[in-house]
Amino acid sequence: MATDNKYSGAAALNNMLKDYMPYKLLSDEIIKRDYFLSTVEKDSKWKGGELQVPFLGANASSISLGSLTGSSDIADDDFIRGTVSNYAELWGTMQFHQRDLDSMSGGEGAFVDLIGDRIEVFAQTMKEALSQQLLNGAHIDAVSGAGGAAGVCSITRPELFQVGQKVVVDQGATGQAYYVVAVNLSDNEITLSDSRGGAGADVSAEIADGDKIYHPGAIDTGDGSIQNTFTSLPDQLLSSDNEGSTLLFGRNKATYPHLQAFNITGNGAFSSGVRANKVALAKIFDAQTTVRRLGRGNPTEAIMSYANYSCCMQELELGREYQADVKNGNAFGWSEIQVTGVKGSLKLVAVPEMTDENILVLDKSSMKLHSDGFIERRTAPDGKQFYETREPEGYKYIVDHRFYGDLVVNKPSNNAIIHSCS
Repeated sequence: MATDNKYSGAAALNNMLKDYMPYKLLSDEIIKRDYFLSTVEKDSKWKGGELQVPFLGANASSISLGSLTGSSDIADDDFIRGTVSNYAELWGTMQFHQRDLDSMSGGEGAFVDLIGDRIEVFAQTMKEALSQQLLNGAHIDAVSGAGGAAGVCSITRPELFQVGQKVVVDQGATGQAYYVVAVNLSDNEITLSDSRGGAGADVSAEIADGDKIYHPGAIDTGDGSIQNTFTSLPDQLLSSDNEGSTLLFGRNKATYPHLQAFNITGNGAFSSGVRANKVALAKIFDAQTTVRRLGRGNPTEAIMSYANYSCCMQELELGREYQADVKNGNAFGWSEIQVTGVKGSLKLVAVPEMTDENILVLDKSSMKLHSDGFIERRTAPDGKQFYETREPEGYKYIVDHRFYGDLVVNKPSNNAIIHSCS
């Protein structure tokens, strides 16, 4: 790469990474591009190991009329110590080719332009991966039309995939790795191959409708078990009867009201054929008021997909039961509107990462995103921020970024989730 005397070769890359792509810049780029990450409370001091989540399992409840409560009948406050065993890890990797750097005629200025472009694209990719896992769960998408001999699979969200991306498909007892070799946005299809850049694989006997697609590492390819994933909001807020986890912080949800978010079905309330019935907004506001009664929470916003948001917007157009203060759409993809009705006020937020399945009615004061420094670049003991490899086609510089952490809803009962909306 042609540079001035200040930089040369690999040293140029290392110095420019530090100068033009520092940790804080990448973290700031990722946070500002995502509604949830930019608004949830964050704690960046978790260094790994067990994280304690204390909560009140039961309040002192001894009330007696006409006489004092007998000493043996006094119910104490029951303080419970929940735990999160360790943080999850999300790794994002970029690579630069020495031949590409050498071919830049603009020297340092050209590299600055390249870095700026890569920050833009890479921040979007990492943001989508992290936000999607926190808001929806571990899988990227699910197969809606089983693949055939050419490896073509129908899915719901083709925009979440990239050509060359490695994915793992959950096939029940096992997980099978594939590479995406084509993405068809118009037909909602991806083509899977056994090798990067290869022909479509014959998956007619391997992939079925409903099989979920994951990032590498999220599923054990031997037994199909889920691993290494973040604790999503649906997993924490849904009951085990509604496909949520049975345990939270190592404690049984069904035992402690503190761990039980209000669950309500959205089945039939958000389909296009019922919008004239004006049931979607009523469903959301009923969830908010029920949480205020059951969990003493104060949900102030409902995060949803654009399809469900569109349903709410059309209801607002059809009736006068609600007043709305519309905000302009955000440059990074989310839209929000403040809606006021007879039961209160709530902000509706549409984010690109959300699926149509759930609507999250949240009290953000009841949750925190814990991490070890948020997004950081891996730095070797000698100060290098890349790993150099030597291949027949030339030298490559691999740059790794990581997020260590997890989302903790320390009082799920302050929140609600509307499930089965799609």
